[in-house]
Amino acid sequence: MKLYDENLWSKANQKNKDILEDYKLELESQGKAEKTIQQYMFDLRGFVCWVTKERDNQDILDLKRRDFRRFFLDMQKSGCSAARVNRFESSVRNCLNYCVLDDDEYSKYEINPLALMKGLSKKPVKKIDFLTDKEINILLDYFMRKNDYQKALWVELSYSTCARRNEILQIKKDAFLNNEATTNVVIGKRGKTFKLIISKRSRIIASIYLKNRGDDECDSLWVKNSNEQVVPLKYSAFYDWAQKCCKVLNDLEGTDYKFGPHEFRHAGAECYTNGTHHELQGLGVDKLDIGTLKVLLHHSNISTSESYLKNHDLDKLENAFGIKM
Repeated sequence: MKLYDENLWSKANQKNKDILEDYKLELESQGKAEKTIQQYMFDLRGFVCWVTKERDNQDILDLKRRDFRRFFLDMQKSGCSAARVNRFESSVRNCLNYCVLDDDEYSKYEINPLALMKGLSKKPVKKIDFLTDKEINILLDYFMRKNDYQKALWVELSYSTCARRNEILQIKKDAFLNNEATTNVVIGKRGKTFKLIISKRSRIIASIYLKNRGDDECDSLWVKNSNEQVVPLKYSAFYDWAQKCCKVLNDLEGTDYKFGPHEFRHAGAECYTNGTHHELQGLGVDKLDIGTLKVLLHHSNISTSESYLKNHDLDKLENAFGIKM
């Protein structure tokens, strides 16, 4: 059964194509092998072509269990081996798991229909690399020494604001030019609107960055030069920057990190609550309680905020019994 068709792919829903491109970036940020990523994309493009033809080009996030069941039945009826069907199940399921777990782009997609289908494994728990305040300082020192002030500012803002990457992308330069305490209003998950708090260190880095950037008409804080023009960056650039951060830490500290932009949100949350975040000293507090963190992360409930932190159950046992687990 040939699923991928160039003509169908050219007609495919652009939202579906964007999901695949976003997922590809996520796989790259996780350090997946190039051949593995190619196989995932081959399967997923075939699935999208089937959706284009058999399901009126719907958004794949609007599909129901019966739609996925029909897809796999069509594969079986066409003579596809069980191994090939299982491989497609895995590829599609993992992509949808990513959409469920993504805290930026797919806020309304909360349940993966494939995860509810009998016989399929539960979604895997993604390992989180919790960066320390020391490692954040190493990254900042590296980028400042390299005169890469834009990346340094991105690291500091991502860490100090604990904002999602899409929220960081919306920041304009005017707040920094006017030395304001907060950014412009950004749109977060589920349409929430709010400003982000600008740390003292962010203002210092931004002043150096904007001075070196010079005058231009682009109001975005994040830019690149394209055809001799300054244009706003797309958020996909943040994946590349995160990979650069992984390489810096791996080279300088001997770590084996493979993380994306979202890890800075986790790092900030953890360091604010364990008392190691550099910003706490300026605030004159030892650490943030979970209620304050909930507000900072713009979560609807505390349990979501708690899920952003390390599991400290073993630490509690070790402290209580005076042993090393």
